[in-house]
Amino acid sequence: MEAKNLIGGIIVGAAVGMVAGILVAPRSGEKTKRRLIKGTMRLKRDVVNYVDGSMHDLRNQFNSKIDQLAKQGRETINHVSDRVKV
Repeated sequence: MEAKNLIGGIIVGAAVGMVAGILVAPRSGEKTKRRLIKGTMRLKRDVVNYVDGSMHDLRNQFNSKIDQLAKQGRETINHVSDRVKV
């Protein structure tokens, strides 16, 4: 999970740097507004991609754990069943 925290931090840092750079740059209000909108859309896309990737990873971990628990349950049932037969 540390890599995901690093990626999240990079995205947030890039967004803050972008906004600060745009606000202090000597441009007209309309150009600044357009750049902020483009930057915001880019940030939104990056965040959505990050969240989608995180959800995919969580889903895989969840399914793996469920499979593991189901296997352990089957093994336990078989073991108990064998002992009851004896």
